[in-house]
Amino acid sequence: MNTGKLIVTIILLLGVAGCTSLRPSAVSTGNGAAPAPESLPDGTGWWYARFSIARPQGEAPRWYIGTLLGGEVIAPVFDRHIQDILIWRVHRRSGDDAYGHVFSFIFYSTPTAAQRIYAELDDDPVLARLRQSGKVTAVSYDKLATITRPRIEDTSDARWPLTVQQTWPAFAMGASRMWLDLVGEIADKYAGETDLEQRYRLVQRDIDTIWAEEGQGALLHHLSALFAYQPLQVRY
Repeated sequence: MNTGKLIVTIILLLGVAGCTSLRPSAVSTGNGAAPAPESLPDGTGWWYARFSIARPQGEAPRWYIGTLLGGEVIAPVFDRHIQDILIWRVHRRSGDDAYGHVFSFIFYSTPTAAQRIYAELDDDPVLARLRQSGKVTAVSYDKLATITRPRIEDTSDARWPLTVQQTWPAFAMGASRMWLDLVGEIADKYAGETDLEQRYRLVQRDIDTIWAEEGQGALLHHLSALFAYQPLQVRY
């Protein structure tokens, strides 16, 4: 499929996250690690900002920290740079392995735009407080000197058919947009809660309830309808 046509299609589907098998490429840890603008390559590609979240041994993942990052750190940066980002999504994972609990903001843009976004994340005061408190243990960014993922399908699961790899980013972007908007709407409801972490514990609780009670009808039912109510294999 032509990449240019894919980008146009995905932009049109902006109103419409999932797990990938890809592992991080070479990364920098922020704080001035990005190259000077004149040394950045031309073109577009995928860029990651990854936030490692502390998970004490034996405890459940602190999912609300990722939700806090989405609402207080990613949403403002995204809103300021929406014209620079062609496709995007958020990704969440937590496993008992070397990668641990990670919240990621993944976007398709130019290296120059990625540099600006990374710089703003480095300067974000909420993120700085989460790092100082030990709730976020590390922040890492892709190195900007080389575009390592230039194709639309480059962050999709390589086990999928190519047509699915190329079109899945539109679905992931729409789902991420809905999730981020839900976070913002619910966070506004708890604006009177001055403790930011407690505020997002409440937000996460409400989103958990929405998913449990409305996910089947609002999301899975309509997704099934798009695919003509055909049976599918489900694995967890």
